[in-house]
Formats: sequence, structure tokens, C-alpha cells
Amino acid sequence: MGWSCLVTGAGGLLGQRIVRLLVEEKELKEIRALDKAFRPELREEFSKLQNRTKLTVLEGDILDEPFLKRACQDVSVVIHTACIIDVFGVTHRESIMNVNVKGTQLLLEACVQASVPVFIYTSSIEVAGPNSYKEIIQNGHEEEPLENTWPTPYPYSKKLAEKAVLAANGWNLKNGDTLYTCALRPTYIYGEGGPFLSASINEALNNNGILSSVGKFSTVNPVYVGNVA
Repeated sequence: MGWSCLVTGAGGLLGQRIVRLLVEEKELKEIRALDKAFRPELREEFSKLQNRTKLTVLEGDILDEPFLKRACQDVSVVIHTACIIDVFGVTHRESIMNVNVKGTQLLLEACVQASVPVFIYTSSIEVAGPNSYKEIIQNGHEEEPLENTWPTPYPYSKKLAEKAVLAANGWNLKNGDTLYTCALRPTYIYGEGGPFLSASINEALNNNGILSSVGKFSTVNPVYVGNVA
């Protein structure tokens, strides 16, 4: 019979890379690529992948409950990457909370109604800090009892969404089966078409080749988008 997968945020840097990798899965019968809008060139690329597996492009709002329920019907796995990414604090707080938190909650509820058994959420390393005491985190892990504070709503929204996803693990589905969830926390993602890497390079070019420093003692290991996918 094979299995099917819904990828939200499939028009984004990570989402589209996941779709390209899923096409290689031999037992996969259908990929559903969901986003608010797709660039024409990406639509064209996805249409060319149709000869390898069924790839359905779905354009709609993550806050549209009926749309989400239709998207989740007969799906085996949901990979949820859709979100508003705002590390500079320029997007309105309400928009971020609606898409990142409420959208995730609505998608979880849609999975229950459609009896989708597996839900994989893309969280962020940003949910792990900074902590209230400004202590340097070395070799940190998910279970550390850190009291975190965030100057912008983006990491806070990701933390709340992550909590919702993990709390949903073990929920009863409409067909009597069980929902299994997990949340992955990639660090800063770079790769072809990524906006943040090019922005940093352009900033350095305008600053005599010097990259901006985030923090005197900060060590960050960016991860390639292909490895995250």
C-alpha cells in the first residue's frame, strides 16, 4: 500500500529540501506539499517530480481548520516546518503567535480527526536560551532546567509550539490508534537559497569583510539544510 506524507512549509528552505528527499523514498505513495504560496519556479520543479511519485501542491492558510483537515486525510506522517521566522524582531507579535503556536495546535487537532499517527515538528535551538542568569550553556541538553527569557516573540512561540507537540504524544486518534510526536531543534540553518547566510555575507562585504559578532563568548555551529532534512 505504501505511505503518504504531508510537509507543511514546503515552499521554504527546509521544507522544499525535505520534499526532494522524500521523492527518493520507494515505498512513498504520495507527498503533499503545503504552504501559503509557492514561487512559480518551485511549482515547476515540483511538477517535474510528478513522474517519480504523486506530489500534490496545496496552497492555503495554516489557520484554516477545514483546509488542514482536508490536507491531513489519508496521511501517514506530518512533517511540520511551517512558521514565521523572525530573529530580528520585526514581525508583529500577534502574527508570529498565531502562525507558530495556534497553527501548530490546529494541525495537531487535524491529525487527531484524520487519524494521522506520526507528527514531526521542526523546533529551534532558540528555545534553549538565553537563560535568565546569563550563564554560558556548554554541552547543554533538552532536559536541563533552565529558566529562559526571550527578547523577541519568535523563540517564545517556538517553545510554546514545541510544548504543544510533545504534550500531544500519546493522544488517542479518531480511529482508536495513538499519535506519536517528536520535536527537533536544529541550530541556524544555511544552504542554497537561504536568506540569512546571504544577508550576513552582504553585511560583511559592506563592513570591510568583517562579520558581525553576536556575543563575545558565543559559539554557534550552523547546520546545512540538507543535513537537517
